Amino acid sequence: MTPFARVRVEGLQNLDAASGLVVVCNHVGWADPLWVGYAAFPRTLHQMAKKELFETPLVAWFVRSGGGFPVDRGRPTPATIKHAIGLVASGQRLLIFPAGTRGVEDADSKRGAATIALRAGVPIVPACFQGPDALRLSHLWRRPPIRVVFGAPIAVPDNGASDKATALRITAELDAAMKAIREQAAALA
Repeated sequence: MTPFARVRVEGLQNLDAASGLVVVCNHVGWADPLWVGYAAFPRTLHQMAKKELFETPLVAWFVRSGGGFPVDRGRPTPATIKHAIGLVASGQRLLIFPAGTRGVEDADSKRGAATIALRAGVPIVPACFQGPDALRLSHLWRRPPIRVVFGAPIAVPDNGASDKATALRITAELDAAMKAIREQAAALA
């Protein structure tokens, strides 16, 4: 992917936990999962991807090969949530775009990432993506800058509390951390 952009990655050490992790990131466009996954390499970031991406066999193969699995964003099934919890509980890293949509920079996060982290008992790593919203052929000639920042992990309570109030509190903390990383990254750009 390097021919398409000049990629700068910061905070990669924050992905090196002994346990699984839930990584959360802002969602600018359809190429974000590619770039964030590339930035984390050689670590695999499993991704919750909207179920519509699995309707075309070639696209489904591509998403699955990068660690993606389908989720109905409007009505996630218990099996999907159990799969996500199982991944991180077994030591894997899970990438979630908690706003649930693309292009809205300050959209409030949904509490799914916090709920998964709480139930699995793993930290959450806030991340920030800065770059184009898509991958274009013209990028071969002008290689736009891309920056991915992985922030310090946010610990979740280890008392097993996974109630709605705790998830909402962690989600608010996560939103604040993501906003701080975005502002810091923008100031350095």
